[in-house]
Parts: sequence; C-alpha cells; structure tokens
Amino acid sequence: MKFAILLPLVISLAFYLYNRYFITLDTPSDTSENLSKMASVAKFAKNANPFPTYFFSHGGPTFIYENDDFGNKGAWNTIKKLGTNIKKNLKPDYIIVVSAHWQSSGSNLIEIAIPKKRNQENELIYDFYGFPNHMYKEQFHSKNSYYVAEQIKQHLEEKGFNSTLTERGVDHGVWVPFKVAFSDYNTLTKNPPENPGLDLPDTAVIQVSLTSNDRDFVKHFKLGEALSTFRENLLWDEEKKKYLTGLVICSGMSVHNLRDLGRSFSQPGGVMPYVKPFNKLLTDTLTKSDDLLDGLLKLQTNNKTLLYNAHPTLEHLVPVVVASGIANNKLPVKELYNDQLASLGWGVYQFGPDVKL
Repeated sequence: MKFAILLPLVISLAFYLYNRYFITLDTPSDTSENLSKMASVAKFAKNANPFPTYFFSHGGPTFIYENDDFGNKGAWNTIKKLGTNIKKNLKPDYIIVVSAHWQSSGSNLIEIAIPKKRNQENELIYDFYGFPNHMYKEQFHSKNSYYVAEQIKQHLEEKGFNSTLTERGVDHGVWVPFKVAFSDYNTLTKNPPENPGLDLPDTAVIQVSLTSNDRDFVKHFKLGEALSTFRENLLWDEEKKKYLTGLVICSGMSVHNLRDLGRSFSQPGGVMPYVKPFNKLLTDTLTKSDDLLDGLLKLQTNNKTLLYNAHPTLEHLVPVVVASGIANNKLPVKELYNDQLASLGWGVYQFGPDVKL
C-alpha cells in the first residue's frame, strides 16, 4: 500500500531530474549556465596543456634595438621569436611578470601592480638614466586585470606571504623585453602610430614584485611555487564567464655586474673573466640538478666568489630562482640562448615543455 502511494512520487521526481539535468543540458544556453554555476564554485580547474615559463635577460633600454652595440642581437632574436609564438599561437589571457627592478619593502611582502584607474593602461616607468632622449619616448601599450591581480594577492596570502595591490607602472625589466617580444615599432625603425592600440590586445600584463631580501633564495623559490598555480590551472573569471589561461615570465640577467662595465673593455675580448664560467654554472645548475633549490643554494655556499663577481647584488638573479620554483623539479629546463658581453650575461631559459598546439 505504501509502495503504491510512493511510486507516483518517485516517478515524478525522476522525470523532473531527467528534464532538469539531461534534456536541458542539450541547449547551449543551459549548458553554459550550468557550467558557470559549477565554475563559480571551482575557481581553479586543471589546465591540460599549460604554457612554459620563461626567463628573459632584459638588458637596458639599448636592448630594444636589434643591432645596438650594447644590446645583444642573439638574445633579441630569441625573445622576438618567443614573443611572436606567445602572441600568435599561445594567446594567454594574462601574463604574470616578475622583474629584477621591483623589490618590495618587506622580507615576506609581495606587491602586485595595478593602474590608478581600473580601465587604464599600465604606465611605463623609465627607470634608467643618462641615455639618449629618444629612449624615453619609447612606448609599450598593455592592459592590466584588477581581477587577476586580486586573485594573485589572495593566493599568495593563502601560501603564507603578505601581499598588497600597489598603484604602480611597469619598469623597464618588463616593458623593454616585452617591447622586443610583442611590438613591431620603435623610435629608430618607425615612429609610433598616433593611436597604436594595445601591443597585447588580448592579454593582460600583471607585474609581481620580489621581496626586499634578494639573498633569500628559499623565499623566492616558494614565490615561484605559489605562482605555479596560475600556470598549472585555468582561472575562472566570473564577470567574463570563462576560464582564463596564464603564463609567467621572469626577467633579470644571467650575469649582471655594472660596476665592472668600464673595466671590461680592457679585458681580452672585452668580456670579464667570470661571465662565461658563471653562465655555464647557472645553466648546469638549472638543467642538470635533481633538486633545483639545493643546486641554487650551493651557488651561494660553494661558489661565493664567482657568484658575487657575476652578481654583486642578487636582484637580477632571483627571478631565475622564482622560475625554478615554478618548475619545482617537475618540469624540464633548457637553455634557449646564452652569450656574454662586457660584464653581462644573456641567458634565456625555458621552464617546462613546449605546448602542443
């Protein structure tokens, strides 16, 4: 008797569920709606084909120009080729970039740059001195993403960092190599168009700082581990109702000793004797270490003289440490290019396999 009473209720419930979750999913609008509801719960979803992380040696403003004597043509061509692939093929929704030229005010603080106004472009910081006037007229046009910046901040705090959004432009450690990678004009080749538009129209650029302590490799390795989440996962954007893909670029120099720049011209070949050995040591550490952090720490403990000749201060090296944290012994690392000039090293590295398009 009870079964006879319950049977119609069971059938009605089954019919409702069938219509609600099977028939309705056949229509594109309902499919999108249901996926949106699911995605709003899952902020991150596994990226089946994540992008590599790159380390660029960025040089000074002279690097903008392919044939400048104080740039490096090989590095220029390598970064131009990578940029063309990123812009035309990979097409990330956002790029997180870590530059040697922004250290926070705290040993556990990571700052994230945002423009003063929500829809404003990233301003350029011309943080170099004594160069020809035309270099201060160079342009690179990129947008930011308040949403992605806030997600980075929240995630870093979850990983134990202090983090804050800071109204700031992007420094030359970002826009100089990005101009090489993603722009097709400069003040020596052709004048910028009156209304050039964005050099990366479909990709936001969000700069993330280092900490104040450039000797703390452990903390910067952990920063890389935290940022790896944005490489390995898609990020749901509730406003755009889509998952976003992210790519990370770290920008420094494989060797950076401006103190010896003048002395280098009297050296054989115009190169300081420590540049090539340190470039090789760094490449071997990155490509052959079973434990990347241990290998990098040995640079500090076992190779102090060579390290501090190559990097009297370490801010241009720690972006390599951040990229190593992203790899975290799980990804292959390869040297894409290297060279030496004066007291500078021009290493370009890839962390992670090529993307199968």
